[in-house]
Amino acid sequence: METKANLTIDQPSPMGKNFLWLTWSGLISIANSVLVWIFLARMRDVDDVGRFTIVMGLYALFFGIVSLGLMPYLINEVTRRTLSNKDPAHDVRGFLSSASVFLLLSSVVSAALMTLCGVMVSGSASVRAATLALSLALIPTTLITISEATALALGRARLVAVVTSIENLLRTVIPLALLWYGYDIVEICISFTAVRFVALIAYFIVARVRVEHFSFVASEFRKLASVCPTFAGTIVFSSINWQAALILLGYFSTEAESGKYGVASRFLIPVTILMASYSGVIQPAIAKFLEQSPDNIGAYMAKIVRLPLLAATVIAILSPFLSRAVLSWMFGTDYANAAQTLDILAIAMIPFCVVIVIARGLVATGAQHVDLLANIIGVVVCVGACLLLIPQYGAIGAAGAQLLSFVSMAVVEIAYLSKKTAGFSIWKTASLSSAGLLIIYCIIWKM
Repeated sequence: METKANLTIDQPSPMGKNFLWLTWSGLISIANSVLVWIFLARMRDVDDVGRFTIVMGLYALFFGIVSLGLMPYLINEVTRRTLSNKDPAHDVRGFLSSASVFLLLSSVVSAALMTLCGVMVSGSASVRAATLALSLALIPTTLITISEATALALGRARLVAVVTSIENLLRTVIPLALLWYGYDIVEICISFTAVRFVALIAYFIVARVRVEHFSFVASEFRKLASVCPTFAGTIVFSSINWQAALILLGYFSTEAESGKYGVASRFLIPVTILMASYSGVIQPAIAKFLEQSPDNIGAYMAKIVRLPLLAATVIAILSPFLSRAVLSWMFGTDYANAAQTLDILAIAMIPFCVVIVIARGLVATGAQHVDLLANIIGVVVCVGACLLLIPQYGAIGAAGAQLLSFVSMAVVEIAYLSKKTAGFSIWKTASLSSAGLLIIYCIIWKM
């Protein structure tokens, strides 16, 4: 297979177009979720909404861990093997076949555990049945993860966006029709699972997947088993890091403070979607650059991290001027006092964006253990800061703990890449960002 000429740092790439496709995909997913919840809340009683919340909460938990955090690794490996001098078709085929078996085993175990959790957390027959039905959606989810990783590695983000858009359209229209005709949450969850299988079939049709293409390689399976604990540990600690502040806030403070933090944290969802889209397109770009110009990977990483760093800084600077008005407009004047919490979370997005980008570079260079270490440190810092700050400052303290957590993670990962790769230095950009924030907040403080 032919490969393109060696990339240089200033060479244009299709990353911008792929980023827009993935952003569109993320926005469609949010729209789907919001519409279903709005209509459910308006057409059913509170108990039904509560039961649906339990089921979807369990699904969200296992949906996050079923793929064991291997998406960046899959993208990196497919990209690297495609550029290899070996027979890329056979090499990639064996890797993807082995990964499919590995993640299918994970999906079966996850589906069983999700069903068990449904039995443990609720005595409702409908919750248990709905949990069982929706747990089956985890099986196609792992194969969809592999399909999406392959598409992104080959620069086909449009395919991911199209399939996701069709899936979310069906995930909106069918449940709304079921709600209109009076069906229970069990039927709604069955429809979610069926649509997941439809999305998988769409990927199989486009990729022309056939049984004879399957080529299981035991050594590839063993390699996945060896790297899996690091990626799985990373995603577990990352999930804990995101939820620890909210959980501890609910334990040590009031429901009102939890509400303020919950409302303020809603504004982080678009940021996480944009960063997920950005990381999806830079992962194969980093892998390609590393294969073709390993000596310059540090400078390349420094370049791609500056854009989200500066964009996040601009948002953090604007937040104190807009947060109160935006919160009042969207959620009512009762939530205007969540503005300070939102301002701190806006600052926290600066190191968060840096961590997301650098983590992709760590995966490409085989140093994903550093990302795991950073996440562990982040959880320790977050929990410790929450215990100190929440009892006195409530939601503001929880936001401060989240900020300290992301800063500690960013320092660990920046320090490692600065030491291990020549040309990687964002300290100057970070200093300018910090100086800009300090000036703005000093002005506001004096006002």
